[in-house]
Amino acid sequence: MREYDIVVIGGGLAGLMAAAAATKRGKKVTLLSLGSGTLTIGGGIVDVMGYLEGGIPAATPSAGLLQVGDGHPYKKIGRPAIEESIRFFKEICEQEGYSYIGNLDKTQWIPTAAGTLKPTCLVPKTMDTTELKKADKVTVLGFDALKDFYPSLIAKNFKKIPAFAQKEYEVVMVDPKLSEGRDVTALDVARWLDTEEGLASCIEKMRNVIDSGSVVIIPPVLGTRPDYAVKEKLEKALGCHFVETASVPPSITGLRLRTMLVRYLKKNGVRIVEQAIVAKSIVEDGKCVAVITEGVDRERTYNAKSFILANGGFYGGGLLAEPGKVIEPIFNLPVEAPTDHELWANYSLFSSEAQPFAKLGLDVDEKMRPLDANGKVLLNNVYVAGRNLRGYDFSFEKSGNGVAIASGYQAAMSV
Repeated sequence: MREYDIVVIGGGLAGLMAAAAATKRGKKVTLLSLGSGTLTIGGGIVDVMGYLEGGIPAATPSAGLLQVGDGHPYKKIGRPAIEESIRFFKEICEQEGYSYIGNLDKTQWIPTAAGTLKPTCLVPKTMDTTELKKADKVTVLGFDALKDFYPSLIAKNFKKIPAFAQKEYEVVMVDPKLSEGRDVTALDVARWLDTEEGLASCIEKMRNVIDSGSVVIIPPVLGTRPDYAVKEKLEKALGCHFVETASVPPSITGLRLRTMLVRYLKKNGVRIVEQAIVAKSIVEDGKCVAVITEGVDRERTYNAKSFILANGGFYGGGLLAEPGKVIEPIFNLPVEAPTDHELWANYSLFSSEAQPFAKLGLDVDEKMRPLDANGKVLLNNVYVAGRNLRGYDFSFEKSGNGVAIASGYQAAMSV
């Protein structure tokens, strides 16, 4: 029987970071992944803390950390561990040739596909807005048949933003000839630019519509690989500076980030089991000794000394809503929730308050071990990370990937 030091349950950012931190400590790690988590949906930018209670923007991510309530995961983790986790994340990115910019002491406002600005903390270099802020003239470049990206809307809305209102905007289009009678996604264009032929063709088309020296807002299409080769080749050939926007799924920046982290884990000896449906656990004397996955052929048992639960809360099946209650299905851990479903949601259409259901989850101690209603540790060798945690609304706060990184790191360092 093969036994691991740690089995991580979940292939999203929290699980990937937990596995990375564990392998850094020399642990023998297996990661059980049912899917890619929300990275390919929510994006590859790292929000740490964008908004406080009442919808008030945090002055900086660091300032936001100081103002979270006692039940927030950040309070459990603590400032030193949060800072360590961010440093570790950036070290991985730098090591893998896909470095991120930003820090906890500065909010970065990046352009969106709707022509608004979104607050965040860490971003890939393709979203660096330094040159965009300085430019007098901005070109907004779109691709024919690309859905969910409207250059004219971006230009129109940017003129309403005080810091960008005095700039001159030009809208241009490039036809990648990829539609074949259907809508084109950002992934289609990114894959086109991954090829030598596609990149060369795109450069020639861009030369006809943008001037050298331009600052160009572009959808997130600068290749699918976790590097900056496409961006650098375009900028060198055209003498321009490109800035990718945040956009709707599929998230190319999230795909790049996940690809990079998975590559890092495999290089460092982490065993990754894809499409693993973890159905139940085996618990003896207050400790988990194994988890069991279900498949079309048979059940498989994974024994380990410790387990990290990071399978995505309601969004990934880590928490299940049933009439009058919420359950955690693998370890049967308790989730405190109102029996009246009317209390689960804020029904105001335009509200400055978080959603109560989003804050439902597992209570943990400072080591990320699950607690009962009296604050007693339930399983000494089980740790919780990511959206299974209670006390925060990642969407409202703009804190999702920050909590994922910090809690995944803290869980692994606590083993």
